[in-house]
Formats: sequence, structure tokens, C-alpha cells
Amino acid sequence: MAYSEEIKQTTKKAPKTLGNQLGRYAIHLDFPVIEVAKFTGATRQTVYNWFIGTYDPKASLTGEATKLLISFRKKLK
Repeated sequence: MAYSEEIKQTTKKAPKTLGNQLGRYAIHLDFPVIEVAKFTGATRQTVYNWFIGTYDPKASLTGEATKLLISFRKKLK
């Protein structure tokens, strides 16, 4: 499922935090938010909040979010 234009624009305008960078890559690669949520153990709404800069991943999820971000970066090389 594609991301809405609103989510794309809000993510693009948000500060570049760990959660936002994860969102930028997920959107660029069309990687579903539900898969990000499953991988990190967060809810879909929480992941959307990361993407748009409302929250950043809490400490217990930072490791998983970072692993996913690294795998996204590798896909683009």
C-alpha cells in the first residue's frame, strides 16, 4: 500500500531524527509501515509518529530501528 501524499509531505518537512530518517527510506522504498511496525515491535500509529517527527523510537526500540535503517541504506547502494 502506497503512502498518502500527506504523510510523504509531512515526513519530508519534519526534522531529521532517527524515526524520520527511517520514514524517509521506507517511503522512498515503498516499504509498508506495518512491516516497520512488525520489525521494531511498535504499533503502526507509533511508526507514523516517528516518520512525521512527533516522537522518536524509545530506547528499547532504537536498536531495531537502527538495524532497519541500515538495511534500507544498503538497498540504495
